[in-house]
Amino acid sequence: MRIKNISYQRVINLGNYESKRLELFAEISEGEGEEEAISRLMEMVERKVREDTFTKIEEEIGQCRKELRELKKEYKAVESALKTVSTVEEPDPDDIPFEQMTQTQLDEVNKNF
Repeated sequence: MRIKNISYQRVINLGNYESKRLELFAEISEGEGEEEAISRLMEMVERKVREDTFTKIEEEIGQCRKELRELKKEYKAVESALKTVSTVEEPDPDDIPFEQMTQTQLDEVNKNF
């Protein structure tokens, strides 16, 4: 029995419930060995399915690096703003001016408590 047509399929899990599927079909030509044709087809599918997957992953890594750089800049700006705020001197709580109250007014306030 002579094999004339072959196919090879590969499914890769991309995460987040996504997958990628690539299937190629080939016709074995006269004089070509079946094992050799199968191996060549398998290698081609494996190379192609991973090529696009790695390209996508590399793009996502690049985007993550860009976001990280932006976050670092934002962090430095906030950190600098906090240093400026923390150098402002707070008033002494013992130095807060109060209005002078008469004894009658103090008795009235204390009566309500």
